[in-house]
Amino acid sequence: MDDKIVGYARVSTPSQVERFGMPIQIEAVTNYCKINNLNLIKVFKDEGVSAYKTRPAFNKMMDKVTKDEEIIGVVVNDLTRFGRSTFELTMNIHKLKEHGKKFVSVKESMDFSTKIGQLMLTMLSAISEFEAQTLRERMEAGIEWAKLHGTKSGKPMHRPKVEINWDRVKEIRKNGGSWSYAGREIGVTAATILKRAREENLIDKDGNFR
Repeated sequence: MDDKIVGYARVSTPSQVERFGMPIQIEAVTNYCKINNLNLIKVFKDEGVSAYKTRPAFNKMMDKVTKDEEIIGVVVNDLTRFGRSTFELTMNIHKLKEHGKKFVSVKESMDFSTKIGQLMLTMLSAISEFEAQTLRERMEAGIEWAKLHGTKSGKPMHRPKVEINWDRVKEIRKNGGSWSYAGREIGVTAATILKRAREENLIDKDGNFR
């Protein structure tokens, strides 16, 4: 066992740590290393950490692997543990590759240092570029839409307010109908009607139309 390697595991919530997430990941990584005669020196663990928040153990792991010449790479239980998105996943794998490190995902039976792994990485890179391009186009379209509809900065606008037929609401209330019934009639909630009525100063403190 001359080849040193590290593992990485992550679970999003504290309950997952106790139930099944972390133990399964660590066991899978450990067994893979034993079968392949690899010296697993440490498993970095982010416990109860969302993929969309800072991952301290992940950052320490990447820093150690890329700087320590004796470590050959990283093993994870599955691809979803290693990146928030396809783009970030491929970026992280490419970073390891640039430093001459290997990346293995046990669940997918994928070693990205092999020919099949390289093919998979190429496909993931294409998908991530497509996702990034789609996101850019949506953002640009949103900015243009916002500019055309009155915002100077081009910042995204909130969803337009629903038009409320106040004459119909007043008629329903006048005939004894509830706010909930009025809402069902015009397609909004009672809370929305009351909120808008107060905003537009249409009702008094007791909820009666002025």
